[in-house]
Amino acid sequence: MSSLPQTFDVYDLRIELRGDWPEVADDVARDLWWFRAEAGRTPDVCLTIERGAPQLDRFEGLKSSFVTTRNVVYQGSEVTVIEYFGRAAIVIGRAGGGAVVQGDDVELVREAANNFLISRIGEHLNARGLVRLHALGLSGSSGATTVVMPSGGGKSTLALRAIGDDRCRILSEDSPLLDRKGLVYPFPLRIGVNPTDQARVPEGHVVRRIERIEYHPKLVLDVEAWADRVEPSPQPLRHLVIGRRTLDAVGRLEPLGRRHALTPLLREAVVGVGVYQGMEFVLQRGWSDVLGKSGTAMRRAVVSGEALRRAQVWQLLLGRDRDSNWDALAPLLY
Repeated sequence: MSSLPQTFDVYDLRIELRGDWPEVADDVARDLWWFRAEAGRTPDVCLTIERGAPQLDRFEGLKSSFVTTRNVVYQGSEVTVIEYFGRAAIVIGRAGGGAVVQGDDVELVREAANNFLISRIGEHLNARGLVRLHALGLSGSSGATTVVMPSGGGKSTLALRAIGDDRCRILSEDSPLLDRKGLVYPFPLRIGVNPTDQARVPEGHVVRRIERIEYHPKLVLDVEAWADRVEPSPQPLRHLVIGRRTLDAVGRLEPLGRRHALTPLLREAVVGVGVYQGMEFVLQRGWSDVLGKSGTAMRRAVVSGEALRRAQVWQLLLGRDRDSNWDALAPLLY
């Protein structure tokens, strides 16, 4: 993946990567590997990655619209400029889907570029009625099982077990997609691997280390390494599992009333606490855009309600023995 431009198609959103920094472009492309496509149709989103200090002199006079812990956002009549600590910047044009990211810090430019694309993809999926659920999505003999847990809850550990089990497939390690018909769509991206789980990575697969703007460094297993384990087709949702850590020795699975799934779905699908939203990219006209997002939240709520109506609900009580947690979940898949 060393040549530019590179093209991807994410549920009919055409993305093109351009620029003069193949090293960074390749890292970004690894995250979208599953969605690679042939060049052809005019891209909906074009991201140019340029190596060098951000060129901000031409934007003198712009004032900040809002500030996040990651960056400062400046709004102009024709552009939005997002500055990252003076070491990187993204310039987004009002018209069309073009953006340019500039910087001289490999990791910072890579994360800024990736965040921009994930934000644009999220907006596109919302418009198509596909809701990102912060969960592990698995496919088994009867359909899809989603395991809803907060960040750090144990999804990645279960995903690594799924890679090594030929009796099931993976829809997404972190954010499978739901629609109003109760189908779960694949959305395979990299798997984040905690250092304590590195020994569980299947033999022959290599993890890479990435630095992150706000959080500690992470090891990732690229989707290309486990592409043969991806379920490529939408699957009917059969089981909605709410994961919860315990200090018990072993894990266990038990039925759960539907009402107990309302709060996790509100948090992880309707609000989308666990999925990257990229508000600095979404709010192109400042915080006034928040009012325009009420329709998105309503659509997400409708889709989540359909998911809850169609699925059987379970609680997975995760124990300290990680193998036992998979053993408890597995009967839903086979």
